[in-house]
Amino acid sequence: MLSKIGLGLLWLTLLFSIPTNSLFSANYKPISLPQFHKQALLNGLEFLVFPSNNVRNSFVLMIRHGAAFDPSSKWGLTYLTTQMMLEKTEHRTGQHIRESLKQMNAELEFQVGWDAITFWGSAPPDQIIEVLNLLAEIVVAPQFTDETFKKLRDRLVQQVEQEFQQLTLRTKHLFMAEIFRGNPYEHSVKGTSTTLANLQLTDIKKHYRKLFLPNQTQLAIEYSGNTDYLQKKTGGAWGIWRRKKSAPFTFRSPKVLDQPKILLVDTPDSESLFRWGKISVERDASEYYTLKILEQYLMLLLPDWAEQITTQSKIQASSKLVTRKMPGYLELSIKATPSQLIAYFQKFQELVNELHKGHLDTEKFEEAKQLAYYEIIQSLEQPKSYLTQLLELTLYEVGLNFISHYGLRLERISIEKFKKTATKYLSMEDYVIIVAGPKDTFEPVFKNLGEVTILK
Repeated sequence: MLSKIGLGLLWLTLLFSIPTNSLFSANYKPISLPQFHKQALLNGLEFLVFPSNNVRNSFVLMIRHGAAFDPSSKWGLTYLTTQMMLEKTEHRTGQHIRESLKQMNAELEFQVGWDAITFWGSAPPDQIIEVLNLLAEIVVAPQFTDETFKKLRDRLVQQVEQEFQQLTLRTKHLFMAEIFRGNPYEHSVKGTSTTLANLQLTDIKKHYRKLFLPNQTQLAIEYSGNTDYLQKKTGGAWGIWRRKKSAPFTFRSPKVLDQPKILLVDTPDSESLFRWGKISVERDASEYYTLKILEQYLMLLLPDWAEQITTQSKIQASSKLVTRKMPGYLELSIKATPSQLIAYFQKFQELVNELHKGHLDTEKFEEAKQLAYYEIIQSLEQPKSYLTQLLELTLYEVGLNFISHYGLRLERISIEKFKKTATKYLSMEDYVIIVAGPKDTFEPVFKNLGEVTILK
């Protein structure tokens, strides 16, 4: 969730809003998980049903295969396959699907990630069964035609080309490519115009049979009625889905950098962009909790830096930790004028030097720890978010205690442990920097750190 906190005429993008009356009330108590009924069909698909009295019932379907399984020359295949499933089924066209959802006052969306494919939505309680049966039709019985394939592929090529022209997205793609060299995560989930041009309709059909398996799928549902009745009315639609042996999740780790990698995108824009980052950890790693505190610690420092740099213009800055089945990344990003961006980077360098000397703002450390705890508490208040997070427990093989003991594990992180982890991940050695802005301004600054590669 994104919100903005004003600092005079400054503003910084934060990961979530901070309510002042509860900021320091966290006592890291165990997090109570909602009760749910779990049952598996014979084909392996698991239903997780959560009792609910909400005016709308939410649902999340997660398939534990993702874009990491795209062939090396055909990035974007999983995304296009998923998109095509919503355009034609055995009995409906894409237009008919959208009209049916509208008539039922329902919503349905999808997301393709590297580790999983997710469908989610909501509907009134008296329509949820019909919506779930429509979702079953989309997932279990899609129809892949040449006409739909060509139309959606051409549309996707146009979309990725337009995104490449946006500086924010282009630098993000460059950042990922350098961070995850030799690993599937280095690519765009949507692919490129070149890799999409390599796709054929037969690729879509084969890929669907490979990835979309009931024994790799969980469906989490909020439901206000009788669970047996729900399963009776939906089980038939999902039960015809045939199980198969799943593909193993075996991929190469990204190549570890032995020196800084600095790319400078030469642009004349008055507003520049900066990304610093490096490989982090998997979701189930013990350092995950310490890095979540570091993410918030950096976020808390950004307003202080902004006040020292300017009082008259706008700055966007954020820190971000991403973790997946394979190691993710830690990122600091800044969007500002060239002079402000340089000043921000200097503040970041000062922070790194101070941490390596053992200096730490203990008050901000404790506040960051509490913010990391509050973040998950807040996220569990939204139906889609808590259903997704509960399904991710299986996806990332972390167990129920990952959530229930989240606060307790944060509480155990000592200052010394935090210092050790912070100095490890905020080293100025094996990192990636992507800078977009005027070459003459930035090249003299960053060439002192290492070789700078200039891109137009």
